Amino acid sequence: MKLGEIIKIKRKELGLTQQQLAKDICAQALISRVEKGDIVPKKAILDKLEQRLGLEENELIKAEHDNSKKNELQDVKKNIRQYSLNRDYKTIELLLDHHKLLINSSRDVNDKVFFAMIEASLQYHLNDHADRALEILNGIYLDDVETELAVEVYNTRGVMYYKKEQYEEAMNVYKKGIDLLDETINFEIRAKITLNYALSLEQQDLNKEALSYVSEGIDMLVKNNSLYSLGDYHHTKGHIFYKLGNLVDSKECFELSSSIFKLQNNKKLLSFSQLALTEINNKLSQK
Repeated sequence: MKLGEIIKIKRKELGLTQQQLAKDICAQALISRVEKGDIVPKKAILDKLEQRLGLEENELIKAEHDNSKKNELQDVKKNIRQYSLNRDYKTIELLLDHHKLLINSSRDVNDKVFFAMIEASLQYHLNDHADRALEILNGIYLDDVETELAVEVYNTRGVMYYKKEQYEEAMNVYKKGIDLLDETINFEIRAKITLNYALSLEQQDLNKEALSYVSEGIDMLVKNNSLYSLGDYHHTKGHIFYKLGNLVDSKECFELSSSIFKLQNNKKLLSFSQLALTEINNKLSQK
């Protein structure tokens, strides 16, 4: 709990106004700013506030210190997520090493799970230790973890099974994450695992079910006005239509994915969509 929150809660428990708490210690305006989290007063003032509120010695300083560490850790996690998007795993490894003491000092279960997930990713991407990565992920206890983070862990675990071509295992793991999804979870996380689940279904030749999840993901991205993975979704939809023999709808999907990849300057995926279009156009011209 933040320093200002502790002071406000304790003050109200004692039935004190801000002015009464501030009397002979500081200005009432300072108490107001402290409770809002705008400022941290000098230690001499904090000591007097602790005495008046009946708090333990240095309790407020400790709360502020813990909150500062928490904020610093959140910044580290934010940076790691950004480098993960760019697949810059070497920089992530350096960040983990640089902040090792801070990371190890956290007692929050969600922090521990997040960094375990990242460690598994590094084992996989930097060291090519897929079995060790899965060992880490499978050893994570998720019952007490925030739902959004649990979904990310299931997605990461599923990706590794998928890349090992253990498609049924990947499908089962993704489904555990899918079952946790609701509107409170970040739509990009929902889009990521929904697409991956559809891909695992397609590998099991469950094409119509895969198509329903792809359509659901596209609707979600359109609703959020986002191009995030939209090209991948249309490319996957085109591939499934192609497998089902629906060349006209397949062509339309690959045209959409090509347009999106072109906007994103994603040359690699653009070439895949264009190759598919060439093959479809050749088949259509032969009819």
